Amino acid sequence: MTAPESPAAPAQGSPEATVWLLNQYRAAEIRGAGVILRLGRLADTSGLRSNFSRHLRDEGVHAWMWTRAIHELGGEVLDMDDAYQIRLGTEFGLPKSLTELLALTLVSERRGVQTYEEHLTFAGIPGCVERTLRGILKDEHWHVEWIAEELEGRAAKDSAVSSALARAEEADRRAASQLRTLAGVL
Repeated sequence: MTAPESPAAPAQGSPEATVWLLNQYRAAEIRGAGVILRLGRLADTSGLRSNFSRHLRDEGVHAWMWTRAIHELGGEVLDMDDAYQIRLGTEFGLPKSLTELLALTLVSERRGVQTYEEHLTFAGIPGCVERTLRGILKDEHWHVEWIAEELEGRAAKDSAVSSALARAEEADRRAASQLRTLAGVL
């Protein structure tokens, strides 16, 4: 049995397009939490386990914040089968090491920061969306910071860090391009 297709992106600029985009954001947070939950067991230090725990909590809270914003706009919460993380995972493949997990998570978090900051520049964004974006961005900046520091520390001992990052960055470019084509709004 296959999952139902995600709804097509509505016409750009419509209220439905905003709700569709918020559902994409919500799905990205949920998918990100799932990856951290499943692969966080690879953490090899207490500090890394602590950061994964906080990060996992943040992703769940962010999904709830998007859910609340969708409700405030009178929209319907939908599962999005074509979320960014699904496309990113398809392009990269399943991370097989802690280094790959961290590299993939870093590029995903950077993409989230970039996308959310761009969204703040949209004309006429509803107040509930602006509040949600600003609240989530505080956490997203920390996510990028802690993962980048972790990878920098590992790079001195692990030559695979740079190649994992390059591979993750290329997968991110392809996944983001696919979503831009699909949505016309990212």
